[in-house]
Amino acid sequence: MTIVTTPGLERFRGLVSDDLLAEIYDLARPLQGLHVLHINTTAQGGGVAALLRVLLPLVSELGIPHTWRVVQLNEFAATFMARLTDMLQGGEPGQITPDDQRQFLDSLQSAMQPFAHERADLYYVHDIQLAPLGQLFPHLRPALWFNHIDTAQPNPVALQYISQFLDAYALCTFNTPFSIFPQLPAERVAVITLGIDPFSERHVPLSEAEGQALLASCGIDPGRPLITQVSRFGRWKNPWQVIEIYRLVKQRRPDVQVALVGALEASDDIRAQAILADLQQWAGDDPDIHLLWDPAQLTAPVVNAFQRFSQVILQRSSREGFGLTVAEAMWKYQPVVGTSATGVRYQITHGRDGFIADDAASAADYTLYLLEDRERWRQMGEAAHRSVQERFLLPLMLRDYLAALRRVQHLVGRV
Repeated sequence: MTIVTTPGLERFRGLVSDDLLAEIYDLARPLQGLHVLHINTTAQGGGVAALLRVLLPLVSELGIPHTWRVVQLNEFAATFMARLTDMLQGGEPGQITPDDQRQFLDSLQSAMQPFAHERADLYYVHDIQLAPLGQLFPHLRPALWFNHIDTAQPNPVALQYISQFLDAYALCTFNTPFSIFPQLPAERVAVITLGIDPFSERHVPLSEAEGQALLASCGIDPGRPLITQVSRFGRWKNPWQVIEIYRLVKQRRPDVQVALVGALEASDDIRAQAILADLQQWAGDDPDIHLLWDPAQLTAPVVNAFQRFSQVILQRSSREGFGLTVAEAMWKYQPVVGTSATGVRYQITHGRDGFIADDAASAADYTLYLLEDRERWRQMGEAAHRSVQERFLLPLMLRDYLAALRRVQHLVGRV
């Protein structure tokens, strides 16, 4: 049956162009009936899980059935992958021993046993943790691979290690052009720009009274200025600098508060607890530093309230594959004080819809500027909202995603 329109996509009519919607429907028609199986390592938390939760229902509605399976890594594999991620993001020189490589591949094969009999027409493997799957399990083909981390400046050893597995994939996809592995031929590479769903509970409008009540429920004083970073507790998210910026700002604005909002729910993030404990020590007994991590407390409406009603939003990542929390805040009319990390600078135009500054002192100056000149904050927020509407809404990601599936369809023939 040919799908003419779908309710999920039609919600966006008026937010995106009619031409874009028509392009999406045209791309979807030859793919209808094609079963795509996505495989990643966590069902909660983390950007990949959040993306799949909004993308897959929309694609399935277009007549392209999708399923999703989560591979649980053991402690060794998770630790090995955390170290490899650090190397690929340029943070460690490091080496990978043959024993570690063998043990990792053995653990990956064991973790895949529950899915040994899964079958689909196309397979989509997510992130470096699972890159070897296409080679280890030839039945998982034709397949695509999606790199979600910041690999703009990778350690050569780690890059060589991951690259050996990529010949098994018909197409390798990246979320910015800056993270593409240089040795991959252009015909086997695609960029899928990420996008938000403005109709989700995390992004729907809230009244000021609703927002202030939600902030107050987390211990925030709604009557005083609030600086916030929404991000999991990870090394590359640089939460320590958030507190450093807050302390610099507080010297001139003693009434300021800061919140670091990051639910501990991603099962493949083995370091978050230790980083949170370190931050608690770093924060000391300052009652105006709020470290929020409980998933039961950090519901979608609560995160929405922090992004929407904080006076200034920070994103201080030192490495970032994309960082969709930037677009989330910008959609809510917030200019973000970001960094030159790959995904962050991809979204922010310095001085127009946010600021880029890597050092704490400059970021504190921009934060103070936004706190003190609320008319300029409003103007930049309007520009931020327009930028997301033009560049980072879900239909744009859907278009890129369907185009990637079509490319594989052409490369391998009708699947």
